[in-house]
Amino acid sequence: MAPFIGWLLLALGMALGPAAGQASPEGLRVEGAWSRDAVWDDGQAEVAHYDSRRRVYAVERAFETVIITVKEDFDRGRAVKADPPYAGRDLVTVLKMNVLSRIQTENYPYNYMTSVFVKREDPGVLVKLAGSSQEWCGTTFKEVVTWDGMPYLLFHSYFDGQGDGRHPLALGRESLLEDQLLPALRGARLQQGLPYRFNLYDSLITNSVRPPAAHAVSATFVGAEDVTVPAGSFRAERIEVKPEAGRLRDRPSLVYWIEQGGMRALVKWEASDGRSLALKAIARRNYWSG
Repeated sequence: MAPFIGWLLLALGMALGPAAGQASPEGLRVEGAWSRDAVWDDGQAEVAHYDSRRRVYAVERAFETVIITVKEDFDRGRAVKADPPYAGRDLVTVLKMNVLSRIQTENYPYNYMTSVFVKREDPGVLVKLAGSSQEWCGTTFKEVVTWDGMPYLLFHSYFDGQGDGRHPLALGRESLLEDQLLPALRGARLQQGLPYRFNLYDSLITNSVRPPAAHAVSATFVGAEDVTVPAGSFRAERIEVKPEAGRLRDRPSLVYWIEQGGMRALVKWEASDGRSLALKAIARRNYWSG
């Protein structure tokens, strides 16, 4: 009977798939092959334009988002991009991702810009985040500091009760910001059907400041599928990031379609709260000089 039971358990495991037959890893496992690719050494940036949607004042708004990704040398002592000379400085090579949006409403536009810096050798590790929003009522600035002891969110806001302050963040392999997920997932190689569990902080791309709240999620590579967006048709990996069952069901579910092969560009993204991106153009170019 023992050999038969062993065969039966093996068959059940194969039928149910890896999520049922294996333990789910804790934390998002990110490799460095994508971020170490020599293309990032060409002195140019990846500039991607997206058709975007987001609800503002309870109305779904259409607008453009531009995501710029580029390799930089980062001075950890000064927390800025490093320019020569480099001797004697504490440097780390990063990929910087700038996310820019302008959302028009009936009265005035909302402008958002957020810069996410991750380690080139491991894009799952956040080095810095800096973001701001501007609209006719005021300006809000946020910075995630990782070089001064335990990580924290530093903020300056025009909202009453949110003026100036900081909130601690428990960042690490098992706790990520939503806004760093894109480079992390581009660098990840997830086993199909196997959920990877970690804690996720809400996006900081807002014009107000709330105490950061992390919630338990799982990321699962569901499979590859053909996706058509304004930029054309792509074979893309579908990765779903969902709140853990029975926990904080009001948190949004996220779906990423990441190019399979090539430079693993973000082709499409959707959130259950109405936010979305659809690629309409992508190119490598020198964006800072005209």
